[in-house]
Amino acid sequence: MTLPEVFRGPSSRHYLKMKWDYPVYAPGAGEKTEGTYSRAERKALTREEALAYIAGDDPRPLLVLRECKVCNGTDDALLKGGSDNEKTFLLSAWFHCVKLPVDVMEENHPFNALFTQKNPEHLFVCSTNGENHKALESQTSRTELWKSMHGLLGKEYTKKPDASLKKLQALLDKFDAQDQRLNELLSRRDQILEEDGPKSKKLPKLATKIAKEEDSLAKLQGEATKAYRLELRRQKNLKKDKEASSSTR
Repeated sequence: MTLPEVFRGPSSRHYLKMKWDYPVYAPGAGEKTEGTYSRAERKALTREEALAYIAGDDPRPLLVLRECKVCNGTDDALLKGGSDNEKTFLLSAWFHCVKLPVDVMEENHPFNALFTQKNPEHLFVCSTNGENHKALESQTSRTELWKSMHGLLGKEYTKKPDASLKKLQALLDKFDAQDQRLNELLSRRDQILEEDGPKSKKLPKLATKIAKEEDSLAKLQGEATKAYRLELRRQKNLKKDKEASSSTR
């Protein structure tokens, strides 16, 4: 017998999804011929160039997924929705999540060098410079996935995410309770409007209650934002370098 998934309200669901980036390499135009520019020939970048391109200006460590035609892969096995994967989704916000297309395995695809040719992984995590690379597959357990994500986050951020993660997990239940209270009040308002019209004397008092619950929800969202605020080591080092440079002037 399988247990039903935990119902989550809209506020919680906002934090329980992977926010994917879909980079597309756009090289400069080819050589000019007869007043027009020819289309640049597609070619594979070096691994260093590919990593730099998909990382872009995002300093967070990378979580990279390769889509596949012939298998479910990690996307379905490890990253699908449901209460079992809430921890995965919460942790993913500290990563720059990148999804690459099926044809990335073609030799001339710009990002082909990110994957080995013999046994290309479907999912891996690494630092933006390619260090701390950890391949993950659909056979990987969620515990192993979380361990790999935790391990890299501990290296990339000045603080481990454990305390923040615990706070966020507790906030999910608070979000659900707050959503329920607010929805009940909104339903009651709709009922009054339908039965008594917009001039009902019951509406002002109800509006005050709704505003109070909306304010409580906003405060919870502020707590979540604060919990997610971890400093990257490289950002801290950049600040130190700037301060040192300023002091020597």
